[in-house]
Amino acid sequence: MRGTARVFAMTAALALGLTACGAGGAAEGGKPAEQSVSKPTEKPTEKPAGPVTLKYWTFSPPEAGLKAALAAFEEANPGIKVDLRTFGEADYRKRLPKALDGGEALDVVGIHIPTMTGAVKNRLRPVADWKDEISGDLLGELDPVAVKQTEQVAKDGTLYSVPMGSTAGAVMYYDAALLSELGESFPKTVADLESIVMRVRKEIPDLQPIVFSGEPRRQEELLFTIAGQTHPTLSDDLLAGGKSWKSAEMVSALTAYGAMFDRGILARSTLALRGDGPAELFRSGKALFLVDGSGQSSMLSTSYRRTGKFSVKKIGAGPFPPLLPGARPAVRSTAEVGLAVPRKSGHVAEAATLIEFLTVGDGVSSWAGDLTMAPAAADFKVESSVFATPEGKDGYAALQELIRGGGSLNVPDEVFLERAEGDVILDVAHGRITPEKAAARLQEEWSRSR
Repeated sequence: MRGTARVFAMTAALALGLTACGAGGAAEGGKPAEQSVSKPTEKPTEKPAGPVTLKYWTFSPPEAGLKAALAAFEEANPGIKVDLRTFGEADYRKRLPKALDGGEALDVVGIHIPTMTGAVKNRLRPVADWKDEISGDLLGELDPVAVKQTEQVAKDGTLYSVPMGSTAGAVMYYDAALLSELGESFPKTVADLESIVMRVRKEIPDLQPIVFSGEPRRQEELLFTIAGQTHPTLSDDLLAGGKSWKSAEMVSALTAYGAMFDRGILARSTLALRGDGPAELFRSGKALFLVDGSGQSSMLSTSYRRTGKFSVKKIGAGPFPPLLPGARPAVRSTAEVGLAVPRKSGHVAEAATLIEFLTVGDGVSSWAGDLTMAPAAADFKVESSVFATPEGKDGYAALQELIRGGGSLNVPDEVFLERAEGDVILDVAHGRITPEKAAARLQEEWSRSR
């Protein structure tokens, strides 16, 4: 990461808050349809005589931090102004393709990498076409996992956007003050977790040991977090057709997942929770642990404590504890938000300069303040003063390490998830079907859908 600011420095203007759907605030949904190809326009042959104004559209990161970053960019680049327009994610998914096909001469656009790349890639300049407009090694300064994921999602071997940051799920947050009062440490194994859960049920019966969402998407994340602890690429292999859903690895993962409910480590009653319900219970002090995505990491920050209303005094974080022998902490991650240059941009060099500033330059320190998206800049470090507690600081560092560690992409086949996978996973959680029968049913439904 280039520039004078190599660590995160909070600004007074930064407003923090939780975003929906993971770290970047992007909503989940079905795969967008491919669109028609737009013909590339010629690069400008002459430099503009006066200041350049870049038209920048996006839906994420949060506007307050982004505006602070753009103010710093304009100060460092007096010949460039930025006209920022932000949208809600659902509205943006509809507006951006139409704008790129129409008369909007946009220069920089943010995209939700997993769900928007396919819909707009033919209107974007490949990164290889403009990265040499800047002097540094832009891609070399980014987390290679995030770059690879961004390229893979295009499915044609081309990189169309530069990742700003990544998200992951499932991870664990905990009431650090209460855990300390119990004389317990953050669980390193599922046996440790089970011991704490049973103790809480006996000693503090009014407290929920662990809360989590019973929505199919969140349970799918939990299942493949468990699977990734022993077989990091299992989810990718299944979706690519390289592994059968009836494989021994899948049966093992389903067995371990169902066993947590059978043994009472995870309460089946909690499966009724939806949306932000689990996080609300946790923030109000009614649960010891919360299983959720990395997007909830804003709870770890000092600034969020000033704006959020909750009872928990100290919050920490860490990976979901490994279950099986030889297992290691793991997480599925997603390159979440990317920056791209549209084919119709008339200011390609200036757009590249802005993208560099926001992805590996000093601008990262302004927009990354909500902690919901781990920056893709490879050497980005968060200053200790950002965090409300040492447990939060250490936990966030652990989550960043997991996100950068590889593993499968945290993007399911949405159609398959809704039609079959989600119901089967929940049937295992409720004990209505054996892992073996669940795996066979998943393979049957998968084959039928192909």
